Amino acid sequence: MVHHTLDVEIGQLVSGSMLECPPHTSVHEAARRMADERRSAIVVMDGARAVGIWTEHDALALADEPDRTDIRNMPVEAVMSRPVIALPGHTRLGDAALQFRSGGIRHCLVTDERGHSLGILTQTDFVMNQGAEFFLRMKTIDSVNAAAPVLVDHELSVKDAMRLMRAQRLSAVVVAYPDGVHGILTERDIVGLVANGSLDDAPERFAAGPAQGIVNANANATVGFHASRPLRCLRQSQSLYAARQYLIEHRMRHVGILDQHDALVGVLGLADILDDIEHEYVQELQIALRERDDALFESRYNLRLADRVVESSLDGVMVTDLNGTIERVNPAFTRLTGYAKAEVVGRNANLLSSGRQAAGFYRALWESLREHGHWQGEIWNRKKSGELYLEYLSISGICDESGRYTHYAAIFSDITGRRLAEERLSYLATHDALTGLPNRTLFSERLEHAMARAQRAGKRVAVMFVDLDRFKLINDTLGHGIGDETLKVIAGRLRHGVRETDTVARLGGDEFTIVAEDIEDIRDVGRIAQSLLEVIGRPVSVGAQSVFVTPSIGISMFPDDGADPKQLLMQADRAMYEAKEVGKNNFQFFAATMTSSAKERIVLEGELREALLNGEFRLHYQPEYDLRSGALTGVEALIRWQHPRRGLVGPDQFIPAAEESALIVPIGGWVLREACRQARAWLDEGFEFGRIAVNLSGKQCRHDGFLHELAGVLSDTGLPARRLQFELVESMAMTGRDETAALLGELARRGISLAIDDFGTGYSAFAYLQSLPVDTLKIDRSFLAQIGERIDAPIDEREAGAADGAIVRAIVAMAKALGITVVAEGVEYDAQWRFLREIGCDRVQGYLLGRPVPAERLARGARVGGAESGAESGAGNVAGNVAKSDAKSGVALTASAQA
Repeated sequence: MVHHTLDVEIGQLVSGSMLECPPHTSVHEAARRMADERRSAIVVMDGARAVGIWTEHDALALADEPDRTDIRNMPVEAVMSRPVIALPGHTRLGDAALQFRSGGIRHCLVTDERGHSLGILTQTDFVMNQGAEFFLRMKTIDSVNAAAPVLVDHELSVKDAMRLMRAQRLSAVVVAYPDGVHGILTERDIVGLVANGSLDDAPERFAAGPAQGIVNANANATVGFHASRPLRCLRQSQSLYAARQYLIEHRMRHVGILDQHDALVGVLGLADILDDIEHEYVQELQIALRERDDALFESRYNLRLADRVVESSLDGVMVTDLNGTIERVNPAFTRLTGYAKAEVVGRNANLLSSGRQAAGFYRALWESLREHGHWQGEIWNRKKSGELYLEYLSISGICDESGRYTHYAAIFSDITGRRLAEERLSYLATHDALTGLPNRTLFSERLEHAMARAQRAGKRVAVMFVDLDRFKLINDTLGHGIGDETLKVIAGRLRHGVRETDTVARLGGDEFTIVAEDIEDIRDVGRIAQSLLEVIGRPVSVGAQSVFVTPSIGISMFPDDGADPKQLLMQADRAMYEAKEVGKNNFQFFAATMTSSAKERIVLEGELREALLNGEFRLHYQPEYDLRSGALTGVEALIRWQHPRRGLVGPDQFIPAAEESALIVPIGGWVLREACRQARAWLDEGFEFGRIAVNLSGKQCRHDGFLHELAGVLSDTGLPARRLQFELVESMAMTGRDETAALLGELARRGISLAIDDFGTGYSAFAYLQSLPVDTLKIDRSFLAQIGERIDAPIDEREAGAADGAIVRAIVAMAKALGITVVAEGVEYDAQWRFLREIGCDRVQGYLLGRPVPAERLARGARVGGAESGAESGAGNVAGNVAKSDAKSGVALTASAQA
């Protein structure tokens, strides 16, 4: 809209350079300077004071001077207009336009606040700067009430034309010639005549002129001599915008107006365009005044509403003067600070200062208020009680009608609780909640920084991966509360066991990592690891409970083992598993062979998946006999892999990989289904085999669909549940008490026999067995290995055999007391047979009695020496001699589907 542009201050429009001259300057010189610089006025200055102004219109008055007056040398102060009309620079362009119109002026002086001149504002400036292009484009020339052209004869004298123009306040007259081609004489042309002396009475030489090519310098010369010819014209139908642009491009201020018949009907000047714009402005100004009245009414309503909002706001509000003296507060201010209104009004706002911010903070705050009028941010303040609190504060300057700041309004809220919560969340994002150690994210950042520093200093960085051995057993047997307290103690020991510059982090569970910096000698890392083994291995007292934990530590080195943080951590992880494989409670440095081993493991996992799809797995069956009657009491199903290139592969070479990759669940499912199918086939052919024993993996039984899968297998194969026995490793049966007891109880209720396999190698607990529905114990083969192998064996081996015999004897006695059947595994010699009969063992299994074989090769109806003949019959010796040659190598092949 036009009035938005007219709100511009006139001080922004003047350039600062105006045409000036002293009072004694001659009219000739003043006119020459105006003509040279194409200015419409010159300001007459007496020192720094503007005393008058001489304009193009003022030049018309020279026609009334006596004929013999020396106009050339007349001082300009004799003919100038005075006083000079001046407007302040902050006057709006629209207001200045109204003053020009009401005062009938075309020029005014623009001054600053101290009265110093900034420049001259002219009518042309209005037309050029009113920003009314859209308005001008929409209106045509004929919409302007331009004056009809004033025609004068070409023989009229210049002075008479000047008198006519002054009397009728014309800025130009149209000159008529006999040939019908019009010319125009303007005020600017008159100034040009004054400048070149053509208005003087003294005759002079002819000079080149603007119209006819020759100008008579005599004062009585006619207007036809000096008029610009021909008169340039535009049609009524053209837009005002086109007219304005035409005048600007041709550096003119007047143009003729032609009607549709090419008749001259008027003269359009810049002043006419300005008048039309002013008319539009006055209309919009009236609209603006109505809007102002409406806004004033609304503002009064809003003021009352705003006052109520301030009073009811939950945020504190404080209004001060420019010096910080408090003038008003709201009720929320009292609630947040503890100060009543009467206690703070009239006092400086610095009474809230906490003293935590430095003086520079407040200087920056006040500088922002003075320069920008606002400030916002967080600041610590003090309540009346002395309590410090963090507030989010926003201060804004309040201006009066002239735009000067008079007050400051501060709005604040207490964000102490929110900040504490944010800091807590930020801490938890980078730290472990249980131990307070850095988590994986912060560990990775610090490792990257440590590597960068080491690279610059030419040193090494050690990455240590610490895993607690058998920690899950603590959680499962003693509870997670004891486990968590143990982790806290271990975390503290790790923190104090390394240097302050090193980083200890918890990745999760019982896994910790350490970044050791500034390593010059790798032996230093070994010493750190050894000290950690000793520190962590000490007993942990949790309440009345003492817990023993040992660590396995893997170590990788930067830059020796890699330059990528993830790679270093992965290699330290592999070294940790190597430490576990060689016996736990030790540390191992990463070696390249570990990488190749990991790659082999990945390849193996892929082959296992293919084996499942291609049906490459086989089951072999090993019999179990009653030690007294020699009757077949059961058959154990043992998995083998018929590898397409490597031949028959024993379970010890692929079951560990299956356990780690979770492939053990589908593999175990296949074993269960195939064993039950074979057992049903044996029953159908009349083969009395007792029970079929299947090894059960911990991951398999913890699988959500295990019981459903079991029911499906028994239903599909038609095998009675009483014909099935599950063998569980001791560590699985002894951990996860509630979950394990519930599962075993469900299996027992379904009539399935339960056996503990490899008993004696883990955390054996007969009291715990008493609470489980276990009906069979299978003594691990390692306890029989030293019994009766060779008569000429070394004394230490024979002593070891005696010790093992005592353990087996104790196991059998305790099991019988609990009513549990005992099966001895790994029977390979007659002496072992005789020993087991002597101590009252129930059943036996081993190479002496039968190797694992495919189903079709399993002996039907076979019996071994019973109570009557026993080993003395010699039948056991024959079997033992056959098996003795490869007894050692055969032990591994009895590994179950789990191990």
